[in-house]
Amino acid sequence: MRIEQVDVGLVSATDALADYYAEVLGGVRLEPRVFPFATVHRITCGPVTLKVMVPTAPPETAGDTAQFWDRAGFRYLTLWVDDLADLAGRWTNGGGTVAMAPTEIRPGVETALLVDPDGNVVEAMRDATGV
Repeated sequence: MRIEQVDVGLVSATDALADYYAEVLGGVRLEPRVFPFATVHRITCGPVTLKVMVPTAPPETAGDTAQFWDRAGFRYLTLWVDDLADLAGRWTNGGGTVAMAPTEIRPGVETALLVDPDGNVVEAMRDATGV
């Protein structure tokens, strides 16, 4: 068995989140897939396809937690980028927030915690070591 691709899916009440990710990540919007129960917007971002599902009936929102790791389950995604400062700037300019500014966690490796307008956490990483 071989995994050929991984898509990451988010659920949102409106298609504004798809617009946000396409703008902030410089992704290419693909044709949305429309189903009777939802529309799935697809954005290609490098080797990843990000999907934003907008159900026809508004979804319930999850309760807030102090940290994303306070609740079990899929809680965040990680993007490896070549310019963390640029991504953090795009993130806030687009309407998201930076929960943790770019910080070196070990020599040559930086991380930042970003929160999109819907409250989803994205860990952004940059590895200047090439390892």
